[in-house]
Amino acid sequence: MSEEHTLPKVVCLGPLGTYSHQAGYEQFGDNVEYIERSSIRAVLDAVSSEIPFGLLPQENTIFGAVIEGYDALRSPAVGSSVFVRGEVVLPVQHCLIARKGVQFEQIERIISHEQALGQCTGFIAKHFPNVTLEKKPSTAAAARTLLEDDEMSLRSAAICSSLCAKIFDGLEVLQRSVQDTNINYTRFYVLAYTIDARPPVVRRVPQLRRALVRITLPPAQHTEQPAVSDGEDDEPTTPKPAHSRSLHLIMGTLLTTFGVPVIRIDRRPSASGCPFEDTYFIELEDFGTPVEPPVTGNSPADEAWLKKVRNGVAKVNAVGGLADVIGVW
Repeated sequence: MSEEHTLPKVVCLGPLGTYSHQAGYEQFGDNVEYIERSSIRAVLDAVSSEIPFGLLPQENTIFGAVIEGYDALRSPAVGSSVFVRGEVVLPVQHCLIARKGVQFEQIERIISHEQALGQCTGFIAKHFPNVTLEKKPSTAAAARTLLEDDEMSLRSAAICSSLCAKIFDGLEVLQRSVQDTNINYTRFYVLAYTIDARPPVVRRVPQLRRALVRITLPPAQHTEQPAVSDGEDDEPTTPKPAHSRSLHLIMGTLLTTFGVPVIRIDRRPSASGCPFEDTYFIELEDFGTPVEPPVTGNSPADEAWLKKVRNGVAKVNAVGGLADVIGVW
């Protein structure tokens, strides 16, 4: 008897029908089983040997960086048991969806993920200047809210993909392409539970090698901040911003440390607990001709690229930083 073939699992922001799910299908097709989670952080936490891959929204061309995604990348697990191993760029076309029979003039509330709401501010301001806006963990969760058995759902609409009108029975598209510009793309990081795991992509597109490095200050360099007193006679003290220390470390070493172009720098507050300390995410790109990735594992050229990035990380650490390779693809 032959062994039953089980598909590898990919976790994405749910419920199914989100743009994360759609991006996953563009990248993996039917080669995987899709697992949903209710938040971006839960997606990252689910990546393991049982669920070896995941999708993390990283940036939108209209609304910028996905803050939840970068906050999740601050986790100590990233760089030790979770790694970025690829990327997917998805064209995004938002639709205004409501329960069947609901008309434009009846809508008093519009619900969606904050990224989608931000990408449709012009449409909302023009057609629904007085509606209530409500954020949901995902666009598909917003669509599912419309099916709740309450009176407000009959006066609500969701901004999401047209796929939701097919997945959730009882919904219909009121208007398509409600985003502020058609140059609307979202980039997703493909996560894996090891640094050499190769996601089962549908289309093997040649690309330049990239890497993602996280840099912060080690605990020993965090300046102790004075405690804020509750005494009535004491003057309040304000912690001194520490941006300059970490920024000096970053800018003073990046241009010469890695020897390859830095194509992106993102910054989020550090998870260290030190007020105004920062964590930087540095994306690197290799020089040369685009190459097609191998089917499994890393090629010798991939190993050489990883070694080069790790050597750069070692130099950052040698001058007082705390750097980790958290992605290579």
